[in-house]
Amino acid sequence: MKHSFCAEYKNCRIRPVHYEDIELFRIWRNNEALSRYLTPVGEITREMQDEWYRKNQKDEDIVTFAVDETENFNRMIGSASLYNFSEGQAEIGKTIIGDDQARGKSLGFYSELMAVYIGFQKLNLERIIARIHEDNVASIKRSKRLGYIVTGQHPFISGGNELELTTTKAHFQEVHPYLSEIKIFDEQVCI
Repeated sequence: MKHSFCAEYKNCRIRPVHYEDIELFRIWRNNEALSRYLTPVGEITREMQDEWYRKNQKDEDIVTFAVDETENFNRMIGSASLYNFSEGQAEIGKTIIGDDQARGKSLGFYSELMAVYIGFQKLNLERIIARIHEDNVASIKRSKRLGYIVTGQHPFISGGNELELTTTKAHFQEVHPYLSEIKIFDEQVCI
């Protein structure tokens, strides 16, 4: 959905996706190493990415964020999303730190921390679920650091299993007593 949510924590900012961001999104999504644990969609063309952007801006069932590093690189380095909203819960995922220089610097953790915080504070969610391929060790580690607990698993479309991890608003707040350090603001302040 088109939204105006922004947040900053440490050297990371999440913000709405703008049209000029989508070519990098497409390049990252087409990178096999980056997308191996995402639902397979094949090669994405520029036309397909344009169509994705138009639909994404209208779809009330997804909030997509661009992720910026704000101190050393001062550029967009990834993405994250909240989606599948239903009865006070949503999923978190589609997180990619696509910029090679930005990986391994906790920016995936910071971006999901802020996205989940927005979900609980601004979207009135009570529960957030992450579905992560069992071989995606870095994402599982990040989710556990975020306070998620493994609650199930099921077969993944392209092989192996996908773990289901869950956190609640109360548990998330308990695990992260420093949440007041996250600044949530409107897109107009972001620009």
